[in-house]
Amino acid sequence: MAPVSARNPKKVPGGLIHHWIGAAFLPDTKLADILQVTRDYDRYKQFYRPFVIESKTVVRSDPDDRFSMLLMNTSLFPKSALDADYRATAVRLDDHRFYTVSETMRVQEVDDYGQPGEHRVPEGEGRGYIWKLFSISRLEQRDGGVYVEVEAVALSRDIPAMVRLVVEPIVRRISRNSMLLSIKQTEQAVRSNALANLKTVIPTY
Repeated sequence: MAPVSARNPKKVPGGLIHHWIGAAFLPDTKLADILQVTRDYDRYKQFYRPFVIESKTVVRSDPDDRFSMLLMNTSLFPKSALDADYRATAVRLDDHRFYTVSETMRVQEVDDYGQPGEHRVPEGEGRGYIWKLFSISRLEQRDGGVYVEVEAVALSRDIPAMVRLVVEPIVRRISRNSMLLSIKQTEQAVRSNALANLKTVIPTY
């Protein structure tokens, strides 16, 4: 896991761009095994818990998929969540290479999540910890497994100068840890699916 540039997050007028890239090698894995997980949006709430609270497929069609997720935000603001719609465009280059481009179409904060006063903040308003998300996932099957590379870009509100020295290192750590956890949970889901498929083939007595 690493930031794409030395200055990360990068300041832009009115906001910050967080840009990270991560890679992993999953041995004894096939491309289809990973796609079985990454395109199973209804089960994201199982694969990526506890941070994904709800997930569902909206539209499945080649090459574009639409899905939604409700994400728990425990990083900086307790009792809040993010409700977002995504579009994922999948491209198969050949039998061994595949990539997906994902972007948020809508992001809304949910304040006081799980509390009597729970409510959705209008899009574009609120604390603005995440305004937009964009990612590219690249997969290549070779050397007895699959190489996974994930590049993620997020747009957020700027950090006030008075708390920047304290908050910015936290934001950097959260971004890195979120990507690392996502890749690890994907591998765990792939292994779990493979084990479940094996049990359906080999009867137990």
